[in-house]
Amino acid sequence: MKFLLLLLALMASLSGAPAAAGTVYIGGTLHTLSKSDFVASGNNYSAYIDVIGDYGQELIFDIDGIVGGQGYQQVNDNSRTFCIRWEGNTRLPENEHSACLEYRTIDLTTYGNDFRYVVELQVSCNGMAIGLDTDDKNELVNGQVTDRYREVKLLVGKQLTTGGNCQQLKVEVKGLALDTIDNISLDVLIAEIF
Repeated sequence: MKFLLLLLALMASLSGAPAAAGTVYIGGTLHTLSKSDFVASGNNYSAYIDVIGDYGQELIFDIDGIVGGQGYQQVNDNSRTFCIRWEGNTRLPENEHSACLEYRTIDLTTYGNDFRYVVELQVSCNGMAIGLDTDDKNELVNGQVTDRYREVKLLVGKQLTTGGNCQQLKVEVKGLALDTIDNISLDVLIAEIF
């Protein structure tokens, strides 16, 4: 019997299904996810958590945490070329370069005045939407932002009856406008209503 259970577990892990980031027991203890529990695709992160104990009762879903990383600011690198020495003493118009003997190029870097850090949290269970939350640390700035690290707090809380069909929770953290997500710390709790 033990061999059969081991064989079933091995087959499930090789079946191509997404790897679970653990198991959450309804009415059990708090389950914490970190960035290493998620599978990344660009700045989008997904984690799958097996759910045990949904028998059709009304459930309370509470998923909250902090996502931190580097925000985005548009940087424009421009360069202009000028003639600094001409043939003869006559200065020609700027667009006339046939008599120019020496050029100088100046690099100009400008920064956009919008600094962006936007993250969305989406939670579903077996295709049923549980909820979503979005938070941002956007700023209007004047010049380069040197400290680009920001953190947002996200919360999905919902009471729902799934009819016993919540077997696997899908938690998605999506970077909507940012450079990188450096850390994720989410707490997941599913409880029964008493």
